[in-house]
Amino acid sequence: MSYEQRAAQCGGEALYGLDKELAEKAAAKYDPALEAACRGWIQEVVGVAFEEGSTLQAELKSGVVLCQLVNAVKPGACRKPSTMAMPFKQMENISNYLAACDALSVPKHDQFQTVALFEGKDMMAVLTNIVALGRAAQRVPGYKGPVFGAKLADANVREF
Repeated sequence: MSYEQRAAQCGGEALYGLDKELAEKAAAKYDPALEAACRGWIQEVVGVAFEEGSTLQAELKSGVVLCQLVNAVKPGACRKPSTMAMPFKQMENISNYLAACDALSVPKHDQFQTVALFEGKDMMAVLTNIVALGRAAQRVPGYKGPVFGAKLADANVREF
C-alpha cells in the first residue's frame, strides 16, 4: 500500500510504528454509544441541533457549544465565547470551558487537554469530561435540565 493510500485511509497523515499503535489503541477504546448519549444530552441542554452526519469533534471544536453548555448548567460560569474562526480563539474557548468545569467541581482526572479536542487526538477523554459535567450538574443549585451520568454520592459522616 502506498503512502498516499495509507494517508487517505487514516484521514490525513499516515501513521507508522508507535504512533500507529497508539492511534489504534485509542480507536479501540472509543465508544460510539457514549458519543451518541453525549451528543443527545448536549443538544437537549443547549437547545442546538447538530448537522446530520457530522462528528462530535467537529461540532465541539470551536468551543462555542461547550461554553454554552456550561453556561446552561450554571449561568455565568464561562465567559462569552468568541465566534471568530481563528484557531487560537477556538482553543481559548475550550480553555474557558475547562476552567468553568474546574469551578463546577468536575474532578481534574475527568478533564482533558485543549488539543485533545481541537486536534481530535483523544475524544474519549472529551466524552469522559462531558459525562463528568453531567454528574456535577446534578449538584448545581438551580439546575433543572436533563440528568446525565451517575449521581454523585453524598457524604455520610459517622461519629463513633
